[in-house]
Amino acid sequence: MLQFPGDCDQLLSHQRSISGMTQGSQARRPEGEPLPVKMAATKRGFSPVQVQAQQPTALCTPHRRRNPMPTLRDNGSRVKRFRELKATLRTDRTRLLVGIDVAQAEHVVHLRHAHTRVVTPALTIPNTTRGFTQLWARIQQAQRATGCQAVVCGLEPTGTYHQAVAAFLEAQGATVVLISSSVAYWNRRTQDGTWDKHDRKDAANCAELLEQGKVLFYSQPTGPLAELRRLVKCLRRARAELASCKARWRTTLRPALGPMGEPLPNRLRAELPAVLQAWEPGAPGRPAVPKGRLPFGLATACADLGAQVTAVQARIAALEAACTPLAERLPAYALLRTIPGVGPTVGAILLAEIGDVAWFTQFSQLRKLAGLDIVRVQSGQFAGQARISKCGRGLLRWALYHAAMGMARTTVGRARLAAFKAKRHGDRYAGFKAIVELAAKVLRVVWGVWRSGIPYDPRRTGGLQRQPR
Repeated sequence: MLQFPGDCDQLLSHQRSISGMTQGSQARRPEGEPLPVKMAATKRGFSPVQVQAQQPTALCTPHRRRNPMPTLRDNGSRVKRFRELKATLRTDRTRLLVGIDVAQAEHVVHLRHAHTRVVTPALTIPNTTRGFTQLWARIQQAQRATGCQAVVCGLEPTGTYHQAVAAFLEAQGATVVLISSSVAYWNRRTQDGTWDKHDRKDAANCAELLEQGKVLFYSQPTGPLAELRRLVKCLRRARAELASCKARWRTTLRPALGPMGEPLPNRLRAELPAVLQAWEPGAPGRPAVPKGRLPFGLATACADLGAQVTAVQARIAALEAACTPLAERLPAYALLRTIPGVGPTVGAILLAEIGDVAWFTQFSQLRKLAGLDIVRVQSGQFAGQARISKCGRGLLRWALYHAAMGMARTTVGRARLAAFKAKRHGDRYAGFKAIVELAAKVLRVVWGVWRSGIPYDPRRTGGLQRQPR
């Protein structure tokens, strides 16, 4: 197993970015008392997602600015282990690597001694507690055969099928990390030069990516944050159903009522359910009275869609109302609500999608999570147009976009939006791109407020003040 001492020097070394740590910087660290066990695994401060956590009694680095927020002990220690693991996966030969291809009924496992040899090419286990016990017995047998003490398991996040086996392995003391599905897709073809795909190849692919160090942190939030994430998933599903209803109305039912290029006559609009009338602007003239002018089939389809929309909207309202009390139990929620444009629902989504800001060491990591990082294809004399990657969490990007539209209602936010549009003079999509750029600015403000633990102050960032109503 991996052993991580709890002394002050080790905790301080993990608080800095693993990639940028040098021997000289370690030698310059001041001496001090050991940090308490509640210290977060971050280079700047404490995690603001734990509800009740003790404050530190002494700081080993008083010259550094600290975040006064409490921390998650569990994920804090797991973040530390992950950073140390990722820094040594490419070179360490003392680990037993376990690649797992997750499925609904059974899993396929590939065991290998890191950078040495394959121990078990393929082992199929059922997705049951008995199967997990058989897997751990085989891992222990491989440990005795290879002399490896540390066990690292890598798997692709397949729905929720991976959670049971991951929790079992974590309970046994193994380190569980995730493999990006997109990275696994492109690396799979490099194994044997073929395009075929099967479970044994997928398990070996996960083990190979473990050797390359191409792994992701496996977060396991608990308490209000875990419940908030479940509610936000339900909210995302409900909003997707509402978007599907709008698409059905726009592409199927509305064209059957009349030309799309002109307003719907009031005599036909009056026959629609109230929720569908809200989607269709009325034509000039006196409002009409419903008299059953629509054909029976079309009227039934419109009534069915109206009932579905009403039910979905009620679900969305109930989920949003349930998210707010959970989010208020997290101290970071009050900080995010001080930012212009961040309302109750957007603030809850930001908390659920980001999780814990202490899991990130640089703003660029958070920007990639939101899919707002800039990418460009370039080769020789050709240089493509710069654009956002649109990778990461789409719901987080949606929340930031709506927060940007709220920030655009402030004085300075409106000025920044106008400046972003002026840079793209002549671009037909200048307005949309300006909102996206403002969303990236909102994410930067979220990063600063959350990391510092200080409420938003418009005087420090150019005066993005809320407008009085």
